[in-house]
Amino acid sequence: MPKHSALMITAVRTSVRSFSAQWLHLLLNISGLVVGMAAALLILMFVRYELSFDQQHPADENSYRLEQWFVPIAQRFPISSPAMKQLLVQYHPDITVSRFHTSSLKVTPAGQLSPRQMSLQAPMAVEANFTDFFQIDTLQGDLAQVLQQPGLIALSQSEASRLFGTQNALGQLLQLADSSLKVAAIYADLPENTHLVAGSLRRIADSELATSLAINNVYSYVQLPASVVIADLEQYLTKALKEQGYEGQDIATIQLRAFHDIHLHSALAHELKPNGSIRSVQLAFALACLILLIVAINFINISTARAGSRAREVGVRKTLGASRLQLISQFLLESVLICALAGVLAIIVAVLCLPYFNLLVGRQIGLDWSQLAGLQSMLVLVMGLAAGMYPAFYLSAFDAKRVLSGDFQRGGTAIWLRKALLVLQGMISIALIIATLIIQQQLQLLHNAPTGYDRSNTLMAEAIPQAQILQQDNALVQRLRQVPGVQAVSQIDAKLTDTVPQAISMRLPGRTEPTPMIRQIGTGYQISQAAGFQLLAGRDFSADFASDWFHSTAEKNTASMIVSASLVEQLGYTSVSSVIGQVWQHEEHNGKITHLTVVGVMADVQIGSAVNAAAPLVLICGYSVMEQSHLLLHLTVDAAPGAKEMIREQLRLDDIRFQWVGDEYSMVYQSQMRQGQVVMTFAVLALILTCIGMLGLSAFTAGQRRREVAIRKILGADRLGLVQLLTLEYLKLMLISALVALPLTYFALQHWLSGFSVRVQQSAGDYLIALLLTLILSWCTVAVIAWRTSARSPAQVLRQAL
Repeated sequence: MPKHSALMITAVRTSVRSFSAQWLHLLLNISGLVVGMAAALLILMFVRYELSFDQQHPADENSYRLEQWFVPIAQRFPISSPAMKQLLVQYHPDITVSRFHTSSLKVTPAGQLSPRQMSLQAPMAVEANFTDFFQIDTLQGDLAQVLQQPGLIALSQSEASRLFGTQNALGQLLQLADSSLKVAAIYADLPENTHLVAGSLRRIADSELATSLAINNVYSYVQLPASVVIADLEQYLTKALKEQGYEGQDIATIQLRAFHDIHLHSALAHELKPNGSIRSVQLAFALACLILLIVAINFINISTARAGSRAREVGVRKTLGASRLQLISQFLLESVLICALAGVLAIIVAVLCLPYFNLLVGRQIGLDWSQLAGLQSMLVLVMGLAAGMYPAFYLSAFDAKRVLSGDFQRGGTAIWLRKALLVLQGMISIALIIATLIIQQQLQLLHNAPTGYDRSNTLMAEAIPQAQILQQDNALVQRLRQVPGVQAVSQIDAKLTDTVPQAISMRLPGRTEPTPMIRQIGTGYQISQAAGFQLLAGRDFSADFASDWFHSTAEKNTASMIVSASLVEQLGYTSVSSVIGQVWQHEEHNGKITHLTVVGVMADVQIGSAVNAAAPLVLICGYSVMEQSHLLLHLTVDAAPGAKEMIREQLRLDDIRFQWVGDEYSMVYQSQMRQGQVVMTFAVLALILTCIGMLGLSAFTAGQRRREVAIRKILGADRLGLVQLLTLEYLKLMLISALVALPLTYFALQHWLSGFSVRVQQSAGDYLIALLLTLILSWCTVAVIAWRTSARSPAQVLRQAL
C-alpha cells in the first residue's frame, strides 16, 4: 500500500475515534451545519436560477433591447417606434433588428361543438427574423413558414391544449371577426427562466410597422457588430429621435439594455412579464454568506474551546514523530468530514424545504441533481477548509513537552477570537432583527398609505379592446350599471396600480408657453365615483352633459377634463375652483386643436408604487390613443363575492381577466414584501444558529468553571446568583455587539428607506426591542446550561476534579 494511502487511512481512523469521543461536540457542529448549509444551498439555487435568465437564446452576448426614457413623465418604457429600424441601419448597415408587438387578439376556435370566443394568451406578432434572437423549439409544423406568410399562426404547446383540448391543433382554424388564422406550427412552451412570454406567434403586418418616430408600439431588439460603441449609438439615436420625431423637443432618450440584463435590471411598465431584481439576488447572496459565517463561527468557537481536551492527543502524536503538517492535515480532514456528513443531511433538508422556499421567493426552482451536487460539494469544501483552518493551525501549534508535563495553558488569542466571533454573531442577529421590524413597518405603511382612489370593493375587468367599451353610449356599460350591487361603472385606459403611459402638453388661456408634458388618462363617465377619486371642486364626468365626451369635427376636437390639485398648484393658480370652466388647448400630431374644458379638480392620485411621489395628472372623457381599456366597477360589500360571474355573463367573454384593485395594489410591492419575508425568515434562522453556537460554547465554559461553581456553592452562593455569574460574560458580549450593530444598521436602513416617497421613521423602540430580544434569548440559552451546572453536588464535582 502506498505511503500516502496508509497515512490517509490512519487519519480517517483517528478522526472517527475523535468523533466518537466528542459526540456532543459533533452533534452541535453537525446540527448547526445542516441548518446553515441547507439554507445556503437553497439561496444559492435561487441566485443561480435568477442569473440563468435568457442564457438559452442565440447570440445573447451582443443582443440588446431598445428602451426609452420619457423626460416629461420621468419614466422608462421598453416600447419603441418601428421606425427606429431605419435609424439603426443608417448608423451601421450590419445592425440586425427584430420588432414585435403583443396586442390582444380574440378568436373562436373552429371545429368545437359549442364554439366560444377566447382571448389568446400572450400573443405575439413578430418579424421573420424573430428566431434569430429567441430560441423557439418547434414540435410540429413549419415555424419559418408561419413567420413568412400572413394568415398563419404558431401556438405554444400549452396554448394549443387550452384552445383545442386533446384535439390535434395543427391545421385547425382560429376565426377572427373578419378573417381566420390557420395553425401551421406547434412549439414547446418557453422555459420559466426567460423574460419572453409567447403563447402564440404570427407574422406582423407591414402596416403595423409603417409608423412615424413619435408612435411607440413595438418591442425592438437589436444585434450589434463588435465595432459599435453602445454610448455613441445611444447618443445618435436620441439626437435623431429628438430632431425627426419630436421637432427638436427633449421628449425621450434612448438606452440599449443588454439582453441578459433585462430580467434583473429592468422592472419597467409593459414588461412582458414581472421581472426579478438584482437587489433581491444581492440580498439573498448576502444572507447566504451571513448564515454560512454564523455556522463557521460556531464551528471555530466550539473547536477552539475544546482545544484543551485534545492537547494531550497532540502532545502524544508529536512525541511519536508526527509533523505539524500532518496534524494540520488531520484536523482539516476532520473538518471536511464533518461538513461532508452535514452536507448529505443538508441536501435532504433542502429537497424537503424546496417547495416552501419556492413559495417564499415566488419562483419554481426545479431539482437539478447535478447542480445540487455541485453546489453542495463547493459548500462542503469551502466550509470544511474555512471553518477548520484556524482550529487546525491552533491545535497543531501546541508544545508537546509543556502539554505532557501538565503545563498547558489555553491560548489567550483563541479566547479573544471566540469573543470577537461571538460579538460578530450578535451583530448579525441584532441587525437582522431590526431590519425585519423596519421592513415590515414600511410595507405596512405602503399598504395602508392613501392613494387617492378606493381600493376596497373595486373590481377591474382587464384588457378589453377599445372599440368594444370606449364608446359614449356603450350598451355594455349601461347593462353593467343595472347589475345588482354595482354602484358605478367607468372605463379607464391605464391601471391605477401600474403607470400612466401617455402624456400631453397644453396651452392655457392668456399664456403663450405650453405646459410641460402632463400624465394623461382616458376615461368614461362616472370615473370619480367608480375609482373613488376625491373631487375638491367641480363635478364628475356625466352622461347628463353630452359635451363631456370627446367629439371630433373637421375644425376641432372637444372634450371635458378633470385635473389634479398638484397640477393646479404647479401652474400657479391660487385656488382649485379658479380653473373650473377654463378651456385648455392641446395640439394633436396632425395639427388639429383639441379644446379641453376643465369640469373638475381632484385630490392627487398615487399611480403605481409610492417609490415615486404622486405626479400631476389629467383625466379626459372619451379620449384615448391606447389599443385597450379596462372597466372599473365599484361594488357594494354584499355584491362583491359573486360579482365576477354576473359581470362575466354581461360581458359575454369566458376568459376575461378580473382583478380586485386592492389585490393589484398589493402586487405593486410584491418584490419588497418577498424581501421582507426572506429577511424575517433568515433573521429567525440566524438567531437559532447563534443560540446553537452559544449553547455549545456555554456548555464548554460551564464545564471549565465547574470547580469554581462548586466552591462558590460551599461558600453560600445561591443557584440564581451562580446562573447570573455564568451568563454575565455573554450578556456583556451581546451589549458590545449592539453598540457596533445599531449605528451601522441605522444608516443602512436609512439608505433603503430613502428610496420611498412615503416612509416610516426609525424609532428607538425598534432598536430597543431587537436588543432586548437578543439579550433575552442569549440569557435563556446560556442559563439552561448554567442552571444545570449549578445543580450538581459540590462534593461530587470536587471529588471528580481530584
